[in-house]
Amino acid sequence: MERDTILLVDDSEIICSIIKDILESPDLHIEIAHTGEKGIRMARELRPTLILLDIIMYGMDGYETCKILKKDEETKDIPIIFITGNNDSNSLLKGFEVGAADYVSKPFIAEELKARVKVHMQNIKNQRKLQILMEELRELAITDSLTKLYNRRYFLDKINDLVKMDTIFSLILFDVDYFKSINDTYGHNAGDLVLTGLSQIFKLILREEDIISRWGGEEFMICLPNMAAAEAFKVAEKLRLEVSKFEFHYEDNTFHCTITGGIAEYEAKLPVDRNITKIDFALYTGKSSGKNCCILA
Repeated sequence: MERDTILLVDDSEIICSIIKDILESPDLHIEIAHTGEKGIRMARELRPTLILLDIIMYGMDGYETCKILKKDEETKDIPIIFITGNNDSNSLLKGFEVGAADYVSKPFIAEELKARVKVHMQNIKNQRKLQILMEELRELAITDSLTKLYNRRYFLDKINDLVKMDTIFSLILFDVDYFKSINDTYGHNAGDLVLTGLSQIFKLILREEDIISRWGGEEFMICLPNMAAAEAFKVAEKLRLEVSKFEFHYEDNTFHCTITGGIAEYEAKLPVDRNITKIDFALYTGKSSGKNCCILA
């Protein structure tokens, strides 16, 4: 089990010892700093889940420490609970103004301290779950569920970005040859295996900056930034040859497949649909002339 970390910043060794005894558990680790300066350094290094911060300390006090932590990009989102012996409204208000999430009074009651920490730890866990969920939803919105490549909508967004940047780039549109025959002969699961296998081959060979999408059905569209048509044709041929040599294994069957590609350098003066029509026609020419080839528009 991964342990959460609380950073305790207090210049009293006795207070630190008491709090550590109360809070430390198999899933919660307590780190201690006795000055504000050291607390700031440790917060940057450890990225604790939560900070317990004494207000009145020698040197830099808790208010100033909190201000610095909240201005730092690395630590600004870490919740801070003030430990204070000053329960007057002005002291508490000042604490909230500099960014504290809560406070606990000294001398504190063990159960109150546990309860306040528990509430904030639960809030943090809920935020983590929400963040993971938002990331998953974002992935679903921009990727194809089968191949995990970008989907057509996201690909077109990226194309528009490159056009705005006035960047030269080329496109490759691949279609799997005789894909219906693969599905009819071996089953649709074998067809899915081919699509995911091709996705992996493309990812292994292409550059990190290249954008790969499942265009639809058994078609894949690839964008090659900063690459003219002649060089893109060489890339397409390399991909085509690698695919033709690859052995697919499904249940007791071993088979090969081929792909046909159309290649074109993007013309910024033309709208997106005209550019896609041009590359589509190159692909159609390849399919009509025997398949397993690449055609430069």
